[in-house]
Amino acid sequence: MRHLAILGSTGSIGTATLAVVAAHPERLRVVALAAGRNRDLLKAQCEAYRPRCVSVSSQVDADWLRGELSYRPELHWGPEGLLACALHPDADTVVAAIVGSAGLASTEAALRGGRRVCLANKESLVVGGALMHEAALAGGGELLPVDSEHAALHQLLADRDPATIREVRITASGGPFRDWPLARIQAATVAEALNHPTWKMGPKITIDSATLMNKGLEVIEASVLFGLTPDQVAVTVHPQSQVHAMVGFHDGSYHLQACANDMKLPIQYCLLYPEKLPGPVPAYPWDQPATWTFEAPDLLRFPCLGLAFAALRAGGTAPAILNAANEVAVAAFLEGRIGFWDIQACNSEALAHLPVAPVGSLLQVLDADRAARSHAEGWVQTRT
Repeated sequence: MRHLAILGSTGSIGTATLAVVAAHPERLRVVALAAGRNRDLLKAQCEAYRPRCVSVSSQVDADWLRGELSYRPELHWGPEGLLACALHPDADTVVAAIVGSAGLASTEAALRGGRRVCLANKESLVVGGALMHEAALAGGGELLPVDSEHAALHQLLADRDPATIREVRITASGGPFRDWPLARIQAATVAEALNHPTWKMGPKITIDSATLMNKGLEVIEASVLFGLTPDQVAVTVHPQSQVHAMVGFHDGSYHLQACANDMKLPIQYCLLYPEKLPGPVPAYPWDQPATWTFEAPDLLRFPCLGLAFAALRAGGTAPAILNAANEVAVAAFLEGRIGFWDIQACNSEALAHLPVAPVGSLLQVLDADRAARSHAEGWVQTRT
């Protein structure tokens, strides 16, 4: 029996995780839930799974929840609440699905506390990858990726001699603008950018998918997770989203991982690893006719992907700068303060003008994050 703390329980990853829990009640039990401001959904989740520890964004929300629930869990709020859930003594597995760098401290603490961390918060590795590995080593924690591409690579690279690997490729759907000309992409609206053709996700990650920044962050994540050089990681556009990753070997052969495009499958993989049990996702229907296509990404139309490779090559705090600037730019775009093409301009400007330093501590990473946010917000204000 695994005892779960789910950080970000009301988001797309959190709700999919609870669907996996419902499919395996004899193997998975919820101990702690942490969410943001969707307190009505959190209330329903608490009543269904009765976690012992619950965290929300603010004390106001905690007080509201205390008056609404039919039982009395421990109630926390804010960053300290995330830590309380991640380090609850009854939790041995943490699903880290808080969006953005806000999930960094709780992920690091869970690894240092010896938990299995099922990581859906890619920013934790993008911003402080070396620190996450150090925390896992120091505390005996275990890091497993929830992203479908990295869960695929985890399976493909298991027990492989690194010397035999030429490259890994993660796939991208191409987002809603894959076939759009550059001029139309530059003028894209918020509604158009949120209309993803394959996946149903939260607004921030959906915009990142439209710019291909999400894939860029995944490139950095793959490098950190599997000890790969920038030249060993590539992206292939695969609109059908059935092949999630591939590994190329020096003999010229490739191994692929394919499955239905349903996040419950990689979530279950992480929760129950190394077991593979029947779950809520049907097997891929190989007897039905289908066409798969593959193509190279266009970095002129999707420059954020190129910026991610540049940050990876620069190393140090460069990925933290890029991630922070991007979070500010995406939020400003969703608020209607800047245009779609301004996202890449803001990210490029931050990378070009902020100093990059080697990463030595979590505090240093958080300082770089704050500096980049301030710089990006100043840039946004000049555009509005």
